[in-house]
Amino acid sequence: MEQIKQKLLDAVSARKEEIVALAGDLVRFPSTKGNEAKAQSFYADKLRELGAQVESFEPDMAEMKKHPAFVTDRENFSGSPVVAGVLKGDGGGRSLILCGHMDVVDPGSGHWTNSPWDPVVKDGRLYGRGAVDMKGGVAAHYMAVKTIRQMGIKLKGDVKILSTIDEECSSSGILALIGRGYKADAAICTEPVGLKVTIATTGSTWFKIKVTGKSAHGGIAFAGVNALYKAIPIIERIQRLEEERRLRLYGTVPVYNGAPIAFCAGVNKIQGGTWPAIVPAEVVLEGRVGFSPLEKLEDVQKELEDAVYAVAKADPWLKDNPPVIEYYKSRWNSGCVEEDHSLVKTLQGAYTQASGKAGQIVGMFACSDSGTLIRFGDTPAIDFGPGPQSMAHQTDEYVDIDDLVKVARIIAVTILDWCGFTE
Repeated sequence: MEQIKQKLLDAVSARKEEIVALAGDLVRFPSTKGNEAKAQSFYADKLRELGAQVESFEPDMAEMKKHPAFVTDRENFSGSPVVAGVLKGDGGGRSLILCGHMDVVDPGSGHWTNSPWDPVVKDGRLYGRGAVDMKGGVAAHYMAVKTIRQMGIKLKGDVKILSTIDEECSSSGILALIGRGYKADAAICTEPVGLKVTIATTGSTWFKIKVTGKSAHGGIAFAGVNALYKAIPIIERIQRLEEERRLRLYGTVPVYNGAPIAFCAGVNKIQGGTWPAIVPAEVVLEGRVGFSPLEKLEDVQKELEDAVYAVAKADPWLKDNPPVIEYYKSRWNSGCVEEDHSLVKTLQGAYTQASGKAGQIVGMFACSDSGTLIRFGDTPAIDFGPGPQSMAHQTDEYVDIDDLVKVARIIAVTILDWCGFTE
């Protein structure tokens, strides 16, 4: 058995150039929100090459709106299909999901050394938008499966390879796949976590608070009510709420203990006023609240609302003209598994066999489809993928090529140990 695993590790390493080529092929597709179709079609064909049973579909907006976890600023999912490929095992083993998202963030206005859609290999790195977040991870877990198949190793459990959309703004892609029944005994999302075994991910929800005042000429400002001034105590209260939550939540999820603030909450955008000489009649505050894997979204939202409405009740004007709170555009689900979960132990065993050491166990401050798999897919999930994590969403984004190979090697052995196999 150990001899087969070593042969598998060697075979994956020999496919280094193939892993890089696939990641580069994926980078060439400008798969920003609403433009994922061509990349997904390409990837669906790659899954068919493995012999997988492939399903590709655009989520149904009417059906999605029925789910309490769904939020979006889309009108429809035209041009944004999700893809699933299922490789059936021989039976008697555990099933595993390998998950990645095909959507990438916009390249932005910064100057790229090369086109963001022109993959470039240089100094041990693959450059391009999505190289690390997360087409590199997708290529790595795909090649792990391909190598197993080409070696003729028969798996006992099913492997389900999922390619999602909307991960960068709401995780609606994985939610749609869960709705079609894509669940498993465990899941690994190959997010760019720098080869760290990531057992927890934060959640977050965006909020918008409309604060109403009364317009007046600046020369007789006393005749109006300045909405900006009324908003200031609300901003200050949200800042205090973040500190209250920090103190209350510290230690509840130990992998976050090293962070100054594990679950940040704040107002990050303010819009209001029409002219310097006119008292603003409305100010809109926008921000986010991050929440723990142990919290429920509705409880976090109620905590925010209670804090804001308490400020309003103490103010004569806001008491009669209360702020309006809206949750919009983006939401991600938090989730975690225990450090001694069998999936974590299996991955750590593969990590040690592939590299001679165990991986560092951490929590992730960004969000991932893993949280939705845990909360709504009845599927324990962790994140494990290449790095550097700091290059996600950055100009001249890149992934370390050695990391791609390491991830593919570790995932390959994990698949054997988790799903079971026959020689």
